[in-house]
Amino acid sequence: MNKNQIINKVKELNLPPGSYVVFGSCPLAIAGIREAKDIDLLVSNGVYEKLNQSGWKVVIKGPKDKPVVHDIFEAHPNWDFSPYSPTLKHLLSTATIVDGIPFASLEEVRKWKAVSGPKHQTDVELIDRYMKNN
Repeated sequence: MNKNQIINKVKELNLPPGSYVVFGSCPLAIAGIREAKDIDLLVSNGVYEKLNQSGWKVVIKGPKDKPVVHDIFEAHPNWDFSPYSPTLKHLLSTATIVDGIPFASLEEVRKWKAVSGPKHQTDVELIDRYMKNN
């Protein structure tokens, strides 16, 4: 997905401001670095429960990683499943706002990807290259 597709899909959720941030690979797509395959969200506990009750499916990916998923979305109530686990409040305070949607900053995404295993190394390099040139 490209920038406009991501923004449109997130807007369709109609989530309350301050209750979520778009994380994962979407900030890379917003910056034009590469496209994203899905939309990862870090959401408040209230939003998590609302999504869960509205039919989103809980997927157990690990002991601390139990997002609710629907379509291309994966919503997490916390980011405690990796060595870098920022809070929603922190990510919102450093977010890049694009068309009213809060996206985790590239710096925050890089911190997470850098400690999340070899499959994220290419993205770390892409972010480094982007930051050096912009």
